Amino acid sequence: MRSALDDSHNAPADSSGITYTELPESAGRDTADQLRLLIENVTDYAIVTLDTHGHVASWNPGAERIKGYRAEEILGQHFSRFYPPEALAKRKPWKALEVAAREGRFAEEGWRVRRDGSRFWANVVISALYEDGRLRGFGKVVRDFTDRKQAEERRELERLREALHDRDVFLSVASHELKTPLTPLQLKLTSLQRLAENTPEGALSSARVARELDVARRQVRKLADLIEDLLDVSRINVGKLSLEPEPMDLAAAVREVVARYTPQAAQVDSTLTLDAPAPVEGVWDKRRLDQVVTNLITNALKYGAGGPVHVRVSTENGESCLSVRDEGIGIAPEDQPRIFDRFVRAVSERNYGGMGLGLFITQQVVEAHGGEIRVHSAPGQGATFTVRLPPGSAPSGR
Repeated sequence: MRSALDDSHNAPADSSGITYTELPESAGRDTADQLRLLIENVTDYAIVTLDTHGHVASWNPGAERIKGYRAEEILGQHFSRFYPPEALAKRKPWKALEVAAREGRFAEEGWRVRRDGSRFWANVVISALYEDGRLRGFGKVVRDFTDRKQAEERRELERLREALHDRDVFLSVASHELKTPLTPLQLKLTSLQRLAENTPEGALSSARVARELDVARRQVRKLADLIEDLLDVSRINVGKLSLEPEPMDLAAAVREVVARYTPQAAQVDSTLTLDAPAPVEGVWDKRRLDQVVTNLITNALKYGAGGPVHVRVSTENGESCLSVRDEGIGIAPEDQPRIFDRFVRAVSERNYGGMGLGLFITQQVVEAHGGEIRVHSAPGQGATFTVRLPPGSAPSGR
């Protein structure tokens, strides 16, 4: 028995298209029977037809399995009974038919109601059925995606739990870190107040006052830096980490930061060395790159205390490179992929302070410039952070 496709091979060789022979009446009946059998045997899909007003005109076993109604119970009923009350209040069934009639197709996912009143998450496609330009009804195909929806909700719930955990960790760490500079600041100010109250007028040593105020100034600077980090995280979260690029010398900018932190390095028995033999010029945000260098150097001084910290600025393969290397405790391989996440520290917070924001902000700033940052480390062998920046104009913001 030859099929229509077999007959199509009889088309002339120079034909520009495929010619189909007219199906015999018996073949047409066979095709209709095959289509009917297909619909009647599909149980994973609810395949339903509706009249032009939305009343159920046909019902397959898949619809009975998914929605719970037998054909004799639902034929002639309006399909709006499958919608929950909140969807009915918004007239969603009628709007769906309006869209399908106007555009030929309507698709959505949403909650639907079974015969027993339980709900399932449905993937719905409604197609308008036209014949000779006249709307004859609608075809509707429904799939039960409840399992997928529940899996998504479980994943979302887990994400929310993680977010709440991160929030609690952040609040704990932030409160501790913000309190750290406030306590000595309060003590210094109280000391100055008592000194002023107990010292005769004109006898107060200006040198002592200067020392006390210098300590207070450093604590205020630390507090301001912590608050600025928190503001940066907020800006990053809403995509408003702005850049103000300008021509600058990276080597000179790094030299300024090294000079600024040399006294702090001495306090922890470390040394800061800089290898920047030549200018490294480009168009970047000077304030933000100062922030990057500061974060990397303070990070190296914290975890490499007592050992040297080596800073190098160079140009390699057309890129501007900054590397900061310490000889401290190092980072375990399993921790390296996550050290650039917010609020993450690869060591015990009891032994090392900080909010776990420095490297996160550093990576965001570097990537906003179109660059990248990488770490190379092993436990007990220190860590090297390498920043690579393109020399051209940086983006104006993120």
